[in-house]
Amino acid sequence: MKIDRDLVDAIYRTDFGAFTYRAFEALNPGQRLTPNWHIDCICFLIQLMVSGEARRRLVLNLPPRTLKSFIVSVALPGWLLGRVPSTRIICASYSDELAAKFSRDCRALLETPFYKRVFPQTRLNPKKAAEGEFETTRRGSRLATSVGGTLTGRGGEVLIVDDPIKANDADSEVARRGAIDWLRNTAFSRLDDPAESLICIAMQRLHVDDPSGILIEQGWPRLVIPAIAVEPADYRVSEERSTIARPGNCCSCSETIPRQSRS
Repeated sequence: MKIDRDLVDAIYRTDFGAFTYRAFEALNPGQRLTPNWHIDCICFLIQLMVSGEARRRLVLNLPPRTLKSFIVSVALPGWLLGRVPSTRIICASYSDELAAKFSRDCRALLETPFYKRVFPQTRLNPKKAAEGEFETTRRGSRLATSVGGTLTGRGGEVLIVDDPIKANDADSEVARRGAIDWLRNTAFSRLDDPAESLICIAMQRLHVDDPSGILIEQGWPRLVIPAIAVEPADYRVSEERSTIARPGNCCSCSETIPRQSRS
C-alpha cells in the first residue's frame, strides 16, 4: 500500500504523539519505540496544553526509564519550534551537564532529514548553535540552564523543567527549598506572559515536599503514574480511549478501553 507522505507529515505536524514516536526513530536509527499507553497519555495531555484545550500547566510524575526526558526535553521543544519557529523555550534540569545533554539531543533532532522534511521552515541559525543554546533562523530558541542558574535578561514563552533535583538530594530540605525558590523567584518571572505561558515540570516523586508536591498542593494539573499501581486509576490516552490501571499493574500492563466503556 502506498503511503501518502504529505498526509503523514501533516499528521506529524499536528499530532504530538505521532511526532514523538517518529522522532525517537529519527534520533536512534535502527531502533523502534514500542508503543505504550503511558507515552500516549503524556503526549495527549501535552497536546491539550499546546492547543489551549487544557490549562497551560502540567506536573508529570513518572518512575525512571519511562522516556519522560525524551518526550519533554527533546521531542516537545523540537515540535514547538517546528510549528512556530520563533518560539523561545527555556529548559532546565538539576545540572548543567544534564541540561546540555538534552540540548544536544534536541539540536540533533532538528538536523535529521525527517525533521527537515516535516518542518521545512525551521532551520538552525549557524551563528547561534552552541551546546547550551541554539536559535532558529526565525529568532526562536532553546536555552538550556541548570536549576539555580541565572536567567538575567532572558525570557521565553515556554518553560520546561526536567528533574529539578537529583535523587541523592531528595532528603535535603535545602536542596528542595532551593529548587522551588528558583522556580518561583527566577524561572516563572522570566516568562513573557506568566498566566498563559506553557510550563511543564517533569520528575520522579522523591519527597512529599519536593517541587512537584508543592505545585500539586497549589492546584496544578498533574499526571502521576507510579511504577506499580496501588489503587485503580483512569488515564486518558486519546479523546476516545482510556487506560485502566488496576492495583499491581505496572506501566506496561494496564488495560486500554474505549472511554464510553468505563465502569
